[in-house]
Amino acid sequence: MIFPLFSRPRVRAVLLAAGLLAAIGQAAAANCTAPVRDGQLYKIASAASGKVLDIAGGSLQAGASVQPWDDAGSANQQFQLHDLGNGYWSLQARQSGMLLDVAAGSANDGARVLQWPANGGQNQQWLLKKSTMGGYNVVARHSGKSLTAADTGSGARITQAGDSAVRLQRWFFNPASGLCGNAPDGFASQPGPDKLATTTGGGSAAPVTVGSCSALVSALQSATPAVVQIAAGSTIDCRTATRSQSACAVACPSYQDPGKTTFRIPVGSQTCKELGADSETRFIRPRNEITIAVGSHKTLVGLGPDVHLVGASLNLSNAKNVIIRNLAIENINPGLVEAGDGITLDNSSHVWIDHVRFGLISDGHVDIKNSQNVTLSWNRFEGVNPAVCGSQHHYTNAIVDSRVTLHHNVWNKTSGRNPKLDGPATRAHLYNNLWQDITYFSINARDGAQARIEGNFFENSSRPHWNTGTGLLDAPAGSNRYTGVSATDPYKQTGGRVFGDLTLYPFVLDAVDQVPAQLSAGAGPR
Repeated sequence: MIFPLFSRPRVRAVLLAAGLLAAIGQAAAANCTAPVRDGQLYKIASAASGKVLDIAGGSLQAGASVQPWDDAGSANQQFQLHDLGNGYWSLQARQSGMLLDVAAGSANDGARVLQWPANGGQNQQWLLKKSTMGGYNVVARHSGKSLTAADTGSGARITQAGDSAVRLQRWFFNPASGLCGNAPDGFASQPGPDKLATTTGGGSAAPVTVGSCSALVSALQSATPAVVQIAAGSTIDCRTATRSQSACAVACPSYQDPGKTTFRIPVGSQTCKELGADSETRFIRPRNEITIAVGSHKTLVGLGPDVHLVGASLNLSNAKNVIIRNLAIENINPGLVEAGDGITLDNSSHVWIDHVRFGLISDGHVDIKNSQNVTLSWNRFEGVNPAVCGSQHHYTNAIVDSRVTLHHNVWNKTSGRNPKLDGPATRAHLYNNLWQDITYFSINARDGAQARIEGNFFENSSRPHWNTGTGLLDAPAGSNRYTGVSATDPYKQTGGRVFGDLTLYPFVLDAVDQVPAQLSAGAGPR
């Protein structure tokens, strides 16, 4: 179907018949909605078909056709965006270095879009207009007409045409890295007492790809800025030879797991009986994690959805400007308690933890103390652990005297501390998160900790926002959604006056009923 041959009502009727408009909510969930960034590589995906723009045959010749095709991850399907000012961009094909161009500068409907060497022409400049339908309307500067796919098939003609407000004229810009959004938001994006304006991690340092635990340790502990990458499909196993650990045996409650015993490591002067054991008898248990001290000005990123870091506890102590993204952190002594966090922050600042999946962790998945300008976004905290009471993790997140944004995270089948907020200096902003099947408590605040809780979805989760003592919780009426046991659970305290001592950053609150589907598609490594 070529747009000039049909009236606009006819085009819409054809699309409706094909079921494309009805399916768009499902398609859009997997696409990136973050603003585009200068210099970044993108796959340009059709909102109608999900296919991506492709230089036919990977041609290096001027005049080669542009077409939609199934995403193969190849260079001829990637385009680098360059900001030309005044809202206009050039779209440069990675494999050829040429620009998307309306043939011969035509102003006519149906004029082909192809690749051509840069010549400064307005027919190579595109206005990216955010669309209420999802994605962008991509408009040629010289003609005011929209980038258009003739139909939803592979190899369809790509032309310019007058805008008909249909999905064949709407495009998503999905980062080639698979990560939606390449800059932090929330508190991590704000200036802080460490004199940094935002969080940049390793910044423009030349990326280094590591394939072993020793190389990872060396790169993260280096004294200079570093961008540390782990290749797609890789597992870096940092577990050591098994060593002995003295631990207390604590029986699970009869109402939870009669006959099951868990093993806890006493901290400081704790006794086994203080931990719930019947005696002071100690048992020798195996442990095998390492702790990696992460230095300042570091980025650690996985390059695909299947990157795993095993047996490594990342410790940020007096560190600043750190980004950790797009990998799974797992298998840190899951048969012991107090034998290693996934990530520990202590007296650190400007930290962004994004699109990480945590599972089978001994202690805190992410624990934060005395830290500022921290954002946790699009992470998954997986709680199932057969070694613990109830087979659900109890110590997911502790946040003490810290300033933290938590948005678009999932807590799935955990028990407690999701998160536990403590201390009068704690300021936590929680929005558009999802809690699923939480058995003990979701959010807890005490000792003056302050939290703003909005646009969140509590699905069959106990104590959605629970104030034990002098916490301050503000959960605007009607903002959050509660289903299953969450709907009747009485522990939904609110009404506290919070954040009077700070100016909150700009943010977009997504519709709360869209949160489960949105996070099912987008949280965790991509």
